[in-house]
Amino acid sequence: MAEVLQTILNAFKEATSSFDEAYWINKDRSASFPSEYLSKLRELELTAMLLPQSLGGAGLSLYDYLKLVRLSSSMHGVEAGDLLMAYNVFGSLVISNLKSEKLAEKFSKLLIEGVANPCVAITEPQAGVDTFSISTQAEYKNGEYTIRGKKIWITMAANSRLMTVLCRTSKNQKRSFGLTAFVLDPSEHKEVKFSRINDIALRSLGSYEVFFDDVKVGEEAILGERDKGWEAITRVLNAERLSTAAIACGVSDLLLKKATWYASNRVVFGRPIGSNQAIQFPLALCKACVEAAWRLVIEGAKKFEKGENAAFEANASALLASKTAYEVSDIAMQVFGGMSFAVETGIELHWRNARLLRVGPVPEQMALSFIAHNVLGLPRSF
Repeated sequence: MAEVLQTILNAFKEATSSFDEAYWINKDRSASFPSEYLSKLRELELTAMLLPQSLGGAGLSLYDYLKLVRLSSSMHGVEAGDLLMAYNVFGSLVISNLKSEKLAEKFSKLLIEGVANPCVAITEPQAGVDTFSISTQAEYKNGEYTIRGKKIWITMAANSRLMTVLCRTSKNQKRSFGLTAFVLDPSEHKEVKFSRINDIALRSLGSYEVFFDDVKVGEEAILGERDKGWEAITRVLNAERLSTAAIACGVSDLLLKKATWYASNRVVFGRPIGSNQAIQFPLALCKACVEAAWRLVIEGAKKFEKGENAAFEANASALLASKTAYEVSDIAMQVFGGMSFAVETGIELHWRNARLLRVGPVPEQMALSFIAHNVLGLPRSF
């Protein structure tokens, strides 16, 4: 398997090397989708890496997939890694757990063809990260569900043909009970509408408000079981957080490479600025933190593959890697000095995108709260 993975990594390097910094800068400035890059992923058969072979996917391990996510982010930045994550976590992992063979086959085809653009719609304007307080409802009547509500900050939503929507289907004293996840193709429902948010990160992928105005879906669209959507979605979210950590490690690699090259070649007062410990030490510390976070990613991937609980590793790796990615990006801004404010260097693009990772998909405070309560056994803070 190691040889297969290395072959995949080498093929990716060669096939995507033409997508240089200018490509991603232009996509960011025009807020246009990286369709050419996605087409290359499809040609390389990388849009269904985690999909079982029985459904036409590659059936790779989570670890192999995460290695590629880190590589892609180290070459191209956050958006490239996020696109891989969307297809292989919000796509492959969701499809693998659908009970309807017909829907699984339908969405697998879209995934393999590179037109699915999967997304997960959980966050709402009022509830925010308090998922158990979502207000989007799914009412059951005459064998089908009617979805009403609004979601926000849903990446690629308007381009998606595979959306997982978390809704409230019943109320219970246990707040995590009564949530149901539905999988649908928004393009088949005129009642699903979108409004793009004019944001400052992931601009080539796009973030949206999504409106559900009496969207009707059948029982076969349920992911997992009715009222147990939180259980069904948790495994997906843990894989997303491990992916976020891999993306953060990758963009840290990219920025460390840029910053060390510039520090080694920028000569001021007769010597390279990189010869100063004030430049060296912060970069060295970030390198140590990146590799420490990556060890947590590896451990989390091993647990995930065994079916064990990888929530600590998922949250801790996302926390450490995201903080480090932003720290590296901020140091790179300082190392490049005035040139970091020139759009053409790409530094400010990575700085903006890296900052997002500290807020989403899991805010630092939520990761720390999880560790404090579930690992250290401290009383709940909320």
